[in-house]
Amino acid sequence: MSRQTPTTALALDDAGLLQADGTALKLPPKERAVLRLLLARAPGVVRKDEFAAQAWAGREMSDESLARCISRVRQLLQPRGVQVEAVYGLGYRLVDQAAPAPAAPSAQALDSHAHARQLMQQRTPAAMGLAIELLRDLVRESPSFGPARVALGDALAIAVGWGHLATPAAVAEGLAALDGLDAGLPGLHAARGALLDMAWRFDEARRSFELALAADPDGTDTLLGFARHLLYTDDAAGAVARLRRVRELAPHALHVRMTLTRALVQGGHGAEAVAEAQATVRDNPGQLLTLAFSLAIQSMVAPQPELEAAALRLTRGLDTPPFVWTVASFVLSRLGRREATLDIVDTALLCSRTTAGEAALYAAPLAALGEHDRAAALLRAAVDERCGMMAMVLRDPAHAHWLPQHPAGRALLHDVFGEASLA
Repeated sequence: MSRQTPTTALALDDAGLLQADGTALKLPPKERAVLRLLLARAPGVVRKDEFAAQAWAGREMSDESLARCISRVRQLLQPRGVQVEAVYGLGYRLVDQAAPAPAAPSAQALDSHAHARQLMQQRTPAAMGLAIELLRDLVRESPSFGPARVALGDALAIAVGWGHLATPAAVAEGLAALDGLDAGLPGLHAARGALLDMAWRFDEARRSFELALAADPDGTDTLLGFARHLLYTDDAAGAVARLRRVRELAPHALHVRMTLTRALVQGGHGAEAVAEAQATVRDNPGQLLTLAFSLAIQSMVAPQPELEAAALRLTRGLDTPPFVWTVASFVLSRLGRREATLDIVDTALLCSRTTAGEAALYAAPLAALGEHDRAAALLRAAVDERCGMMAMVLRDPAHAHWLPQHPAGRALLHDVFGEASLA
């Protein structure tokens, strides 16, 4: 006599063994324990802490190890018409694939999703924070609305890349939001690749982007994400080629043009990078971000005395954002203004609430002054916190001349990029 679950192809017999259509299933211990929990609770949700307590017997369980175990269980169940569904923020449950399709998202859900996507284009801390909260609420209210879960994964990856969020928790949240979605959902693989890049899991990210490109070779978000991946993995030429294509497809997207400019510098095309940065300022008049970015690029490629006055003008607002001070200090450092540079750096690091990621941005002006040990210490603090943005920071052309030659710099490159970075 066996006890049937709502997933009728599967059962637990009186001895607690798993059966499929009357045949005992041979599974490794963890997969067997996970499936038993899911079956016993079906169609309810099994929380992650329950998996840890029972399937892992109280031993440490990472999100990644649970995800691998769930993936193997999915492979076993899918031919039998049963799906393991990720329930955002809670855990996993069994779902009969023959069940009725979920209801279409409401007009309000569609509007919230569109608004969040618009906010994400701005890339400012306030806009990204609002977009993430909108998407979290939307996913909780409409967990079957796949595009919202993809957008949340994208938003979390962007926020980590700009230093707005702590990396490990944000990446885990993003991957959980994407877990269990239809593999053909637009943007899914690119969003997963972007999150894996922020976790410095570059080989896995590459495989995700390959799947994304196979499905949508001319998707702007896919090409942009893959181009960033190429910058992290030190293929600036490949990144430039993809970004030129994205610029053709989305000529007015500010973040595309800034990423292309950065890639041009990293690839050794300094004059073209300056021209692109200046054109971006002309096409987006009055934007502080583009002005500061252009000054940083000009200072990196060809520092000129007149840049000093322009950089200092940016700092005279009533509420100067932190990135302006990093740019001003970098411009001054490239012009050899040691005292003025150190005044800004010391004030920022000693007298403000600077996170490890934000502080790491002051490594570039310090390195320009030859303060390599101090620059390395700032970078080390951010790497030790596993700030995802460090994949881009360590590839900054401002650090290319000294990091591979400095013992602490070589250790940083190894910790983020692995042995291949030291070849």
